[in-house]
Amino acid sequence: MSLLPYLRRKVFYPLWVAKDRSPRLAQWRELERSQYAGPDELARLQFDRLRILLERACAETRYYRDLFDRSGLEPGDIRTLDDLRRLPVLTRADIRQHADELLSERYDRRGLSVFKTGGSTGAPVVVLKDREAVEIAAGASLRAFTTAGWRLGEPWGMVWGNPVYPATLKERLRSLLIDREIYLDTMNLTDERMLAFVREWRRVRPTILRGHSHSIYVFAAFCRRQGITEVRPNAIISSSMMLIPSERRVIEAAFGCPVTDLYGCEEVGLIAYECERHAGMHVNVENVLVEILDAAGRPAAPGEVGEIVVTSLINHAMPLVRYRIGDMASFTGSGCACGRTLPMMTGVAGRVADFLVRKDGSIVAGVSLVERTLTAHRGVAQMQIIQEDMDHLTLRLVKDVDFTDSALAAIVAELGRSVGEHNRVNVEFVTAIPAEKSGKYRFAISRVPNPFSQ
Repeated sequence: MSLLPYLRRKVFYPLWVAKDRSPRLAQWRELERSQYAGPDELARLQFDRLRILLERACAETRYYRDLFDRSGLEPGDIRTLDDLRRLPVLTRADIRQHADELLSERYDRRGLSVFKTGGSTGAPVVVLKDREAVEIAAGASLRAFTTAGWRLGEPWGMVWGNPVYPATLKERLRSLLIDREIYLDTMNLTDERMLAFVREWRRVRPTILRGHSHSIYVFAAFCRRQGITEVRPNAIISSSMMLIPSERRVIEAAFGCPVTDLYGCEEVGLIAYECERHAGMHVNVENVLVEILDAAGRPAAPGEVGEIVVTSLINHAMPLVRYRIGDMASFTGSGCACGRTLPMMTGVAGRVADFLVRKDGSIVAGVSLVERTLTAHRGVAQMQIIQEDMDHLTLRLVKDVDFTDSALAAIVAELGRSVGEHNRVNVEFVTAIPAEKSGKYRFAISRVPNPFSQ
């Protein structure tokens, strides 16, 4: 068994990539170098890619031709971030309404890859990507995975929603020779399915465990309850949703391995990733340009939480310039002790729709509030907070064996202190908090618009 990962890494994977004429391995090697490059080199690389993107977008898409005409700008006028901010942000509604105009006239859409996301509202967004963009993004993912401790060719254990299993002969052959994966479907996290996943883990022996953060936590808590100790990956990668500190601690204790958190979205791919220091996230500046803006649309100061706006520098088939994801975070304004020179971001605090709104207009991150209550009081297995309106909260709880009424009273009191004493709190006890259709969980849901959603 030990020979097969070696053959995958040294023979099968390189041959498959060469057959497909894919740039992913070359891109990975270049990214391994550029993450230690000087700030001036990184800035030049980023703006060179931005210049090419804007020139092609203006020449090849009706949306950006019209946008530049209305703005009275030429692509060559964009030389700095301040210049770029003269262009308006792009929203999910814009993508849905102008999908055809955003699509480059150079490409046949039948040859493009489709990426879908429902987002916090459930309204679907579809983004098309050209093959080169997909392969370059794969190179960036390889950098993040290997930074976490995985090696090319080693099998995966995936805790994922709606897994797609190999169907054709080519897909099954690739699964055997290149991408050996086993799945725990987060839409079906029963004890029976988790035990079956453990049995499959024993047989395949993956070296990496990857999945939705909260779903990995649920699996980790199950393994601890059952005394299961043989799930011992070399790397754990969480993504797709918030990783809260208390859940990170449980995961690391259960599997004896640090968790590496990734941040990205379907629309643009990987945005930032943790290194071995786990002191924030390195921004994938070679592929994306990230802005963090305050409620007035101005650049947020280092350490100030603001809304993330990204420009994909690699997808020319459907350019996304200044795309408003709806997530919140902050730049650290400092470097990392690991030696990488990529800028750092931290405090990725979830979707705008996951922030609760106080009566004075200020906001509080729902995930932080769940962390403060869930961690501080025993007896709660899962929790979800829903802000129905400015005066009404719904608190969904899954009881644990040591649940007490005093713990409930303390949680409700904390909600009052954090969100507002005026709020009525309706408590619902449920047997489980279901995942979204994507397989992800939401810790908090606000139906109240906040300043960032205007």
